[in-house]
Amino acid sequence: MIIFLLIVGIIAAEDFYKTLELNQDASEQEIRKAFRKLSIQFHPDKNPGDSKAAQKFLEVNRAHEILTDPEKKMLYDLYGEEGINNPQYRNKQKGSSASAEIRVTLEELYNGSEREFTMNKKIICKKCKGSGSKDGQMKICKHCNGRGVRMQNVNMGIGFTVQMQVPCDKCGGKGKTTSGNCPDCRGEQVVSTKKVLNIEIEKGMTDGQQIVFRGESEQHPDYLPGDVIFTLRQEKHAIFTRQGADLHMNLKITLKEAILGFKKSIRHLDNHYVQIESNEIIQPFQVKKISEEGMPFHQVPSAKGDLYIKFIVELPGKLTVEERKFISQIF
Repeated sequence: MIIFLLIVGIIAAEDFYKTLELNQDASEQEIRKAFRKLSIQFHPDKNPGDSKAAQKFLEVNRAHEILTDPEKKMLYDLYGEEGINNPQYRNKQKGSSASAEIRVTLEELYNGSEREFTMNKKIICKKCKGSGSKDGQMKICKHCNGRGVRMQNVNMGIGFTVQMQVPCDKCGGKGKTTSGNCPDCRGEQVVSTKKVLNIEIEKGMTDGQQIVFRGESEQHPDYLPGDVIFTLRQEKHAIFTRQGADLHMNLKITLKEAILGFKKSIRHLDNHYVQIESNEIIQPFQVKKISEEGMPFHQVPSAKGDLYIKFIVELPGKLTVEERKFISQIF
């Protein structure tokens, strides 16, 4: 039991990002990749009798548990391990989320894509840890005894006075005061910073689908940060229209091609060519299905929908006398 507590204590003192050999801005994919690598490297089965490897294996698993849980990771990033263990932080209300739309092409939704989004936001001041104080400490306000409010006599007229509860003017209603303003945030508790978000548009995503960055909105000591939410908006494509995982398009053919047949190639969204061939009579607005030439299914990109081609038969604008005579003889 003593040994177990000692190991937990050692783990608690570790920097979880350092344990996984990552920077703090590592993506979820990078965190999972680092965990897989290190958990294999330090697995007890690979290191029998090695107590250091066993301890490292526990540390790696603990870091993975925290950093892959969106809420725990957010609390850890803001307040360290105290944020995970202290109910005071876990029970805070969540702030408002920020949202934006991203215009994407059908090609990006077919092939996948990456975008960078740079945002300005407020984060908790690291120097004072969000206290606003130059020494990082908050003291109980002597004027209101930490209540944030005080009683004040208010003259109601005609010699009538009542006591009313008003916010404390010494601490601004917070119940605590500082020894002086933090030089970095000037007592505001937060500072401005730029954050670059790497947006991964995965194959098969759809118009209106949301990509959510948990806890990446504005920070403040009084609440947990909200999310940053990006909504995908697909631009109209010149050739293809999308219905679920299927693609639809119109293909113009001549009357001659409709009767005698044809061979054509269509350039797809990833620049490969789809061969279309007909050796039979095509009726106007006839539709041909080509299996597995549609959009990839999201999260199963190896599977694809179908491509539906509607044939638009272009009739000649006019016929010569000879042509009319020839057609009348055929039909």
